[in-house]
Amino acid sequence: MTIVERLSAGERLVLDGGTGSELQRRGVDVLQQVAKRLKAWSALANLTHADVVQQVHQDYLRVGADIITSNNFWTSPTRLETVGMRDRWREHAAAAVEIALRARDAAARERPGTTVYVAGGIAPPALQDATTDGPVSDVERLGKDAFQDEMAAHAQLLAASGVDCIWCEFLACIDECVAAYDATAGTGLPVFIGTRNLNADGSMAFGESFRELAAALGERPVAGILLMCSNPEAISAGLPLLRAAYGGVIGAYANLGYNPTGPVANRPLLSNQLPSSGPDIIQAADYSPSRVARFASDWLDAGAQIVGGCCASGPEHIAAIRRVVSAA
Repeated sequence: MTIVERLSAGERLVLDGGTGSELQRRGVDVLQQVAKRLKAWSALANLTHADVVQQVHQDYLRVGADIITSNNFWTSPTRLETVGMRDRWREHAAAAVEIALRARDAAARERPGTTVYVAGGIAPPALQDATTDGPVSDVERLGKDAFQDEMAAHAQLLAASGVDCIWCEFLACIDECVAAYDATAGTGLPVFIGTRNLNADGSMAFGESFRELAAALGERPVAGILLMCSNPEAISAGLPLLRAAYGGVIGAYANLGYNPTGPVANRPLLSNQLPSSGPDIIQAADYSPSRVARFASDWLDAGAQIVGGCCASGPEHIAAIRRVVSAA
């Protein structure tokens, strides 16, 4: 069965956890040429540490993930340009899918009869600096045509490389969500949308509502909308609002506390919007696997069909979520 068929049948699926943060936790240098902000982040690891990327995927599959996300988050031309590799973006992007497919094949040998999906995970270049800039979307910064051309080219490469669906994530606002869907739907694969950095009241990053998002998407056959890269409490506030506004598949994967540039230049604002005064990269101490599993249980009760982890979550968190989903 395809991922859409299983979700349409009411199944609940487990998504993997963070990849970039997990690579950093395992000693991979994801901070190349970084002085303050991230540049290409985990994208370069597909060529420099392919074995570690594959091991991360396999560890998530080993503890029960149904979906792994290829390490394509920022294998885009604009983001790789920050490290002088714009002309090699296709090489980095294709390598990510190849690694994920190898991990899936290895999991099939370890877990015969288990169906695993590879989601082609892509994100806009996130040119905005959340610590200083006002709310401006990448659609506005790049221009709609350039934004969509880049997203479309990225998605077409991932589709041709063999992913099962397109995972458009880290979208901040309505215009990014709509433009990303329209740019990637031409692959013919199911397209999922993930929106980031929810506010404490559960609204979208720029203060927009999910009713406004649903209205803007209209009749587009989005495969699902997920809340991501936000702290678990914000996701718990947002999911009921999303469920009330949107009748399709919904899901959640939270940021548990990740400060990737901590050793370089600690910032008072983490990517999950909770304050930090320390230099630690992984700051998930308040989100033990058992606590994250309780959040996941609440998300299932709120209607989520896909639950997993984002930054700072590891295999230990996904193992705990797997137990909750299996028991539901």
